[in-house]
Formats: sequence, structure tokens, C-alpha cells
Amino acid sequence: MLMGKVTGRVGEKTQKLIYNIIGTVSLAFAFIGVILPIIPTTPFVLLSAACYYRGSKRLHRWLSHNEMFGPIIRDFEEHGGMRKATKIKALTIMWTAVLASALLILDTLTMQALVVLVAVIGTVSMLKIKTIE
Repeated sequence: MLMGKVTGRVGEKTQKLIYNIIGTVSLAFAFIGVILPIIPTTPFVLLSAACYYRGSKRLHRWLSHNEMFGPIIRDFEEHGGMRKATKIKALTIMWTAVLASALLILDTLTMQALVVLVAVIGTVSMLKIKTIE
């Protein structure tokens, strides 16, 4: 064998670091999604929580007790879904921003279609998550 034996094993510290990096990048996208509602926030928050759970209990605890994102994470971890009111609020804000952007700011049909496509993907993703009453 020319290259020798490759175990494919990553050390535990390296795995945790990778999870923490992915969680932090995902959380950055979630914060961007708060500012730019065309980017879905919830999937990025949940991905961050899952990564932090595997990478750092301290970061997971911090995120799940965060005033803005904590309720979303706790609802998902405890009940496996999102509250109906949270979904309605998120979808309303997202689609208001998308329609305002598409109609008032973007001037090419291609860009308008792209923004609407991203919003449709975000909507489908959110609707696939179990609804908690």
C-alpha cells in the first residue's frame, strides 16, 4: 500500500473544535438572519445548538439560555418542534422582507426570483418542523 494505513480517526479534542467552529459559523448566519429576514434563522440556531451540544456543554448552555434564541432551542429539544406563534412570526417577518426587497429594491427579475426561491426553501424547512400548540 503506497500511502500507508489511514485510520480516518479524528481525536476527541479536534472533533470538539470542529463542532464548535461549525456551531459558531452557523450562529453567525443566524444573527445575519435576524438582520436580513430572507435568511432563515431557526435552522441555523438549531444547527448551532446541536454542534455546541457535541463540542462544548458550556457553549450549549449559554446558547440555550440566550434571551433571543433560547426558547427556540428549548422548545425543539424538549418537544421536538416549534411553537405555532414562533413559526407565524418568523414567516411573517421573512415574507414581508422578501416581498419588500423583491418589489421595492431589486430591479432584475433574476435577483427577485432568487430571493423568493431562498424564502420558499426557508418556508418549506420551517414548515417541516413539528408545530407545538
